[in-house]
Amino acid sequence: MDEQKQPINFNTLLAFVVLIAIVLLLPVYWEWIGYKAAPKTEPVATDTTATSPSATPEKQPQAIADKSSSQPAQSEQTSDTTAAFFVARADWRNETITVSTPKIDALIATRGGRIVRLVLKDYVYNDVYRRGEPIVLLDTTDTGGPRFEPFSDSLDLADAPFTSDRHSLTLHGDDSATVTLTTQTRAGGTSPSGGSAWMLSYTFFADRHDFRLRLSIPDPWRAGVEREIGYGWTGGLWPTEPSASDDNGHFAAVALMGTDLEKVKDVDKDKPTQTLTGETHWAAVRTKYFVCAVIPSHVGSEFHVVSDTRPWIAPGESATLKQFSAWVRSELRTGEPVDLTWTVYAGPIDYDVLKSHNVGLEEMVDLGWRWIVRPFALLLLWLFGILHSVIPNFGVVIIIFALLIKTVMHPLTKKQMRSMRRMQSLQPRMEKLRERFKKDPQRMNQEMMKMYREAGVNPLSGCLPLLPQMPIFYALFQLFQTTIELRGAHFVGWVTDMSQKDPYYILPIIMTVAMFVQQKLSTKDPKQKMLIYLMPLLFGFLFRNFPAGLNLYWCCYNIFSIIEQVWLIGHPDDESPADADEVGSGRILKTEAAS
Repeated sequence: MDEQKQPINFNTLLAFVVLIAIVLLLPVYWEWIGYKAAPKTEPVATDTTATSPSATPEKQPQAIADKSSSQPAQSEQTSDTTAAFFVARADWRNETITVSTPKIDALIATRGGRIVRLVLKDYVYNDVYRRGEPIVLLDTTDTGGPRFEPFSDSLDLADAPFTSDRHSLTLHGDDSATVTLTTQTRAGGTSPSGGSAWMLSYTFFADRHDFRLRLSIPDPWRAGVEREIGYGWTGGLWPTEPSASDDNGHFAAVALMGTDLEKVKDVDKDKPTQTLTGETHWAAVRTKYFVCAVIPSHVGSEFHVVSDTRPWIAPGESATLKQFSAWVRSELRTGEPVDLTWTVYAGPIDYDVLKSHNVGLEEMVDLGWRWIVRPFALLLLWLFGILHSVIPNFGVVIIIFALLIKTVMHPLTKKQMRSMRRMQSLQPRMEKLRERFKKDPQRMNQEMMKMYREAGVNPLSGCLPLLPQMPIFYALFQLFQTTIELRGAHFVGWVTDMSQKDPYYILPIIMTVAMFVQQKLSTKDPKQKMLIYLMPLLFGFLFRNFPAGLNLYWCCYNIFSIIEQVWLIGHPDDESPADADEVGSGRILKTEAAS
């Protein structure tokens, strides 16, 4: 029995295109729901425990962390080596300088001149334990944060006894001010030629999340600081989102080297320390929505990363968190004094804010493939910003956006339905061709292509509305899971965060039903009856853990598609008489009937 080759059913081809698109999204989906999240760990019995930032035992998850070797613990007394090098006044003691701006609260310790607490006042936690509390990027119980990499094996600036020119600093409006800390080296000891003043100065800005740090060392070579200095963020960051495992999937150390974005997002126990050599513009440690980046005013020479893990234990959840420390190392000119400046950005991963620094920080915002999806994502981000400046509710913005996209796609949808009508009217002719040339598949395909041309039918027109939708859809997926604008964005009732999944799965259910109705209206081929049921169920399963914003968009888009199709079905006379005569290749069918 001869095996017959059937001509391509282009509605089936359309279904295959959709299925292929789903397959392409599956890896992103599995990462989204935490399929690759680190394994859960049992509570660890240890005496060295530290609560998460701003934690209180009654309200906060507890983090049990083994501090990395890159985070030396603070001590009440300076080390012998440091004491031999620096001069401390008889009345010196470790104090803190309080800094308060509309954007941040910070504490600077005079021991080492380090920032030991950093709070974002304009962003709050969304989880049930800390809801409404400002986000703490660095707490006094941590030993990490922005700090210098040890100058040498014997001397660490973290122990230097600094004195400050002020005890507190409060800024308003667009003010800026500087806190200056100095320490004196000892005459004699490790400094044979006498003492000198080392200076750290912090400049804060009332309307920004970044601050500027300047380091001046008149005689760096006497302390072993001859070839390079490293400055960065150590000890990683704590989760800020309701799901620590989801947040953990975005933890990484990042740097811009030359024109390339280098990212370390996996912990290699066999190789915890990595050093990449080359032109380094900045280095950062990031979570899903927040980042701490160190930007030297000079171009660095190395990106240095230390990675480790630490347990996280919260009610109903335990996870192994990734922990990254990242420095920019800078080469020094031998024999010359050090006078270097860094900008430290500690705040949200906001595309426009990061871009305003003009150093490529915005590259860390994952908006999809650079030349395909990213342009769409940037366009949508710009459009969302414009709409949101007028409409405060992001859910309403998404509904209007879905209507706008459906309006733009209407000509393509109309063309698709016209083509489907013509294809349906060609079915009798197609069946006759299959019967006549069942033993000659090549001739059958030739005749069908000829019939399509004479009838003015483009078999691929069914794919037209889908093709431009795919990059838009993927761009929306990237926006909803990476842009901080949707974080905590309330829509209505139960949907309190458009960046998180619908807690009751109401939107995915409505989306599945709407997609079923839309498929029922658009699919007429009995051979594709299973797709009417399969596609909505498959999409509903995939979307159940997607952001509520994406579910809302796709739900509204399908509802608008139903309205559009009902209207088009009720107005079949849009085609001109000439077109109607062509539909189904009426002339060809009449000739065939006569023969």
